[in-house]
Amino acid sequence: MNDSLELARQMTILGALGRVLRRAVRRVASVDRLSMAQVEVLRTVEANPGIGTRAAAELLQLVPNTVSTIIGELVTAGLLTRVRDEGDRRVARLNLTAQGEKHLASWGETQDAVLAAALERLDEADRRAVRDALPAVRRLLTVLESSS
Repeated sequence: MNDSLELARQMTILGALGRVLRRAVRRVASVDRLSMAQVEVLRTVEANPGIGTRAAAELLQLVPNTVSTIIGELVTAGLLTRVRDEGDRRVARLNLTAQGEKHLASWGETQDAVLAAALERLDEADRRAVRDALPAVRRLLTVLESSS
């Protein structure tokens, strides 16, 4: 088996890392329990204030109907506002509410604390290996994103 194929098969560990981290954050988070899809929509709106549903769906690589449903849930929860665009009434512009901003800040702080505590339990050589791998993982992410 070639090296790239073997490495590709081992990369599923990154998905597992993300899932385990999200579960750990949920266990200790003091914020409302939202699905990861809801958190990702909030993060997308935070990074792109005024974004529309279709553009958010494209960034998240999800179908617009799914994102629209999630947005409706977040609006109902008071975490997002949806305002009609004055130039095109068919388009709704999304923004975080103060509660949504607070939620994301709390989530991020909790995630950082959980991950930092886990990294502290590794020895220095493992922490250095993780740190050294990050630039290559970022480049891999860029390659994958440009392929889609």
